[in-house]
Amino acid sequence: MTESQNSPNSSSTTLQSVQNLDSAGLAAKIMELQEALVQSQEKNLMLSAQLRELERQARDGEDLKSELANQGLLLSDKSRENKQLHQELGRLATLLEQKLQEVEELRASTTELQHQLKTRESERDLLAVMLNEAENAQRRQHTDDQVQQANRETPGWLKAFKGKSP
Repeated sequence: MTESQNSPNSSSTTLQSVQNLDSAGLAAKIMELQEALVQSQEKNLMLSAQLRELERQARDGEDLKSELANQGLLLSDKSRENKQLHQELGRLATLLEQKLQEVEELRASTTELQHQLKTRESERDLLAVMLNEAENAQRRQHTDDQVQQANRETPGWLKAFKGKSP
């Protein structure tokens, strides 16, 4: 053994120097650990803030997803409604075309009836004229017959004084 190891003073000095070394190293290590702890806490705070932001964005995303689903349903309803309206408009257009065809047929029928009416009126007027002429001819014939009858019944010279009327 060496002399320093054998002496009681040297072992306590070594122990003290090791303790001094250890306390200085421990203090440095504690400072280092405290600094690492502070950095970890700061990082933890930053990560917590980022986590809250991501959670908020996730909620916003879910809200948007829900809103898009609602808008999709609304759009689907509107599409069905538009399809029904389109079908109804198609039916109305077909009905309108039928009614327009009926109107054209009625218009043609009315024109034909007006033509027939004018023809009948012309025939009636012609018959009325012919009837008047026949009545006038009959009256003239009757008057002529009466005059001739009166001439036959009246003696010669009185005929001149007798009028044509009966």
